[in-house]
Amino acid sequence: MSPRPRDVWTRLVVDPLADPLSRLLAPHPEITPNRVTALAGLLGVAAAGCLAAGRLRLGGLLFLLRFFADCLDGKLARLQGSSSARGALFDVGTDVVCVTGAYAGLAWWALRTGRVDVPVAVGLLAALGTYGWALAHRKHLAALAGLGDGGSGLLQRTDLPLLDPWLRVCRRLGMSPVPWAVEAETLVLGLLPLAGPEPAAAGLLVGLAFYTVATVVNLRRSWRIATTLDDVPAPVPGGKEAS
Repeated sequence: MSPRPRDVWTRLVVDPLADPLSRLLAPHPEITPNRVTALAGLLGVAAAGCLAAGRLRLGGLLFLLRFFADCLDGKLARLQGSSSARGALFDVGTDVVCVTGAYAGLAWWALRTGRVDVPVAVGLLAALGTYGWALAHRKHLAALAGLGDGGSGLLQRTDLPLLDPWLRVCRRLGMSPVPWAVEAETLVLGLLPLAGPEPAAAGLLVGLAFYTVATVVNLRRSWRIATTLDDVPAPVPGGKEAS
């Protein structure tokens, strides 16, 4: 199975800096992937606190640094040969806490300053949670069906002549052809807060729209995969075909 394509932001912005830095840090055994993950967690918690307090530019910068560290820990693990299931669990748990906390902090600031209404803030957090569940369930069903992570498969399409130049570039770079969750997080929690209060508040609407649409997309993919699984004949007890 080919490796999962890199996200657009990760491949074009983060990797050119994180790849040489990870090679520089890898020979130092005291710099472990779990310690870098812990650093990412501290940066994420600090970012959430700054966003909640209205220190938007500092919060946005800290969130971008958190994502950089989050990418760096995986690169270090591969270079040091120290990848582990526990490390992956620590990484995912840290991501969930930091991203959810940053959204909650930004939503709290926007509510407190009257820049968004309660339904927008509550709807965003609900959409974020629903998206996480729909994504995890899609990947679970796809694994059962032997379909990788159940992604769109757009990168393998050859019947889209208008997109063919872009798809060829993405195949060469090992990059996803469309922005997705990483880009939404980076925009809403990192870049827009750097631009000031009004863009940051508008970002909450962008996040609500994205996670709503992304949840629908994931549920549709899950339904198709589930249909494929249901169409496979169930094995006969005893391991023999019925005569």
